Amino acid sequence: MTFNILTPAQTVDISMDDGAIIRLRRHSKGKQRLLLSHGNGFAVDAYYPFWQLFLDSFEVVVFDVRNHGQNPRHNFAAHHINRFVLDFETIYTHIPQIFGAKPTVAVFHSISAITGLLQNLEHGQRWDALLVVDPPVIPEPGHALYQLAHSFELKLRDWAVSRPHRFSSPNELTQTLIETKRLNRWQNGSHQLMAAATLTQNTTGWELTCPSTYESQIYDDNAKLNIWAQLTELTGPVRFLGADPEIEGAWPPAFVNRAMHVELGLPYSCITATTHMMQIERPQTVAKEFLSFLHNTGIA
Repeated sequence: MTFNILTPAQTVDISMDDGAIIRLRRHSKGKQRLLLSHGNGFAVDAYYPFWQLFLDSFEVVVFDVRNHGQNPRHNFAAHHINRFVLDFETIYTHIPQIFGAKPTVAVFHSISAITGLLQNLEHGQRWDALLVVDPPVIPEPGHALYQLAHSFELKLRDWAVSRPHRFSSPNELTQTLIETKRLNRWQNGSHQLMAAATLTQNTTGWELTCPSTYESQIYDDNAKLNIWAQLTELTGPVRFLGADPEIEGAWPPAFVNRAMHVELGLPYSCITATTHMMQIERPQTVAKEFLSFLHNTGIA
């Protein structure tokens, strides 16, 4: 299967207050807006198997976090999660000015989900509803899952800085992704889509749009966050989607998201037979859960 992402109906580059550029793309029209972003080191176009399902019924707006995807590279010193939160605030301000005011539901995965949670905790409810997909929350020190989650984040930090970052072609990265066992649940064509979305061509070949050192720094940032106790202060309709903790090789966020539901009472659903990348493994199932969430909030 080959996924072909059509040219957006509208593309707007907006400037952050430090000069970084984030490109907003509107792909469709609708009475309600669906806003999407992605995980660390990825790019939102790679989630097309999921968000294509809403093109006929929502105004779909997508964006990459700074230094990812279609955004130009900005300086390394500003590449931190707290800076991402400020970016999301700028995006929140600009979206109604650019595309018009309408109900807006955010679906944020992984590090963009962490950013969305921080934005809510620091600035209050920003979106009419917020669906956070498998956010890699680190429990408080002393929690039964703290060591598992914290050490895994540090492993990702060390892996990212040492991963290959230059490729002869997108096909080379595609093949690497296909041969990675933990990615074997992805839909056919998704590995190729991810490679195309995360690489930039230069004079000698192709390189990761988000450099390895940038990706590593965000894992390190996240390992140091401590928002567990604050999560009960979230405002507005918020729901957590978690990967399946019962599958072989489940990553720590699957266990942590379940624990947040059991221990903190946070609204949560588990998408069975999925990993952290559920939106490109079982997109229809995640879409169904998303629509159920909207129905329960009264938005849909």
